[in-house]
Amino acid sequence: MALAAGALAVTAQAGTVCVEDTLPGRLADTPVRLCMETADGRAARYTLWLAHVQRIDGDQTSHGEGLQGDWHGHALHLRCTDTDTVRHCALTVDGEPAWRAVVEVPP
Repeated sequence: MALAAGALAVTAQAGTVCVEDTLPGRLADTPVRLCMETADGRAARYTLWLAHVQRIDGDQTSHGEGLQGDWHGHALHLRCTDTDTVRHCALTVDGEPAWRAVVEVPP
């Protein structure tokens, strides 16, 4: 299960969980999808799509400072922190908070 703002939809299958939502505020109604893939012995891999286009893709070990991306010249930054069996993820656009999600780690 995952939680986020807006019209949240959650999908999960073996080792992968995805959150689908829309961005609030000045980017209202822009579709956002965040997927987290986990596998035994490997770092979690995060993939983020905005407006149905993949913008960020990387693994847990490379995002101590967060994962970077670009959306039509706007700087994207995704940072996820671990808390037991959940990941707290925050997306910023041009340095401003844009979206948050709490993603439960799949079993």
